[in-house]
Amino acid sequence: MANKGSSAQRPNGAPQNKICQFKLVLLGESAVGKSSLVLRFVKGQFHEYQESTIGAAFLTQTVCLDDTTNVKFEIWDTAGQERYHSLAPMYYRGAQAAIVVYDITNQDTFGRAKTWVKELQRQASPTIVIALTGNKTDQANKRMVEFEEAQAYAEENGLLFMETSAKTAMNVNEIFLAIAKKLPKYEQVSGTAGSGQGRRLGEGETPKQAGNCCK
Repeated sequence: MANKGSSAQRPNGAPQNKICQFKLVLLGESAVGKSSLVLRFVKGQFHEYQESTIGAAFLTQTVCLDDTTNVKFEIWDTAGQERYHSLAPMYYRGAQAAIVVYDITNQDTFGRAKTWVKELQRQASPTIVIALTGNKTDQANKRMVEFEEAQAYAEENGLLFMETSAKTAMNVNEIFLAIAKKLPKYEQVSGTAGSGQGRRLGEGETPKQAGNCCK
């Protein structure tokens, strides 16, 4: 995965790179590894003991699809605790993409992931791209959710699906890239796409709505 912003005018007169900006939300039970996936994707880091997210965390990262198109993700990493569930619509409203994460070693988190998928299908944008992600493949010896079971569910519901490991980085970049490829790319954007930016929101703060597609 290459990270870069908008290029300057090329010597041959070719236009600047197109930067397409999308709002992406991560949903799932607490401790399934949502924050670890984002940290691995944005900063290439993994912390064995990741603190639970309070409210939501906001980060950005840009991926390069080809020589002329970059996709900038505005990522909302939501808290998984039940007491924050009522805040979730505030974060997935207006999102063009969502990653629903479960822990392959915990069957209950897979059931919860299905609930999140149903909620997104019912309340989020009808064009939202949803990816189902089974995290913690580095603990495959403790597996409780079979790959085939999750894959079949994803196919039935029209979801992207991959198993990942934030610890080993398995398929972390790949799931975001797969989402980027499914999102619509329209007009050209000028300016620089930053990456690796981040901050945390408290319970009372409201997420700023991201723009649609390329701007």
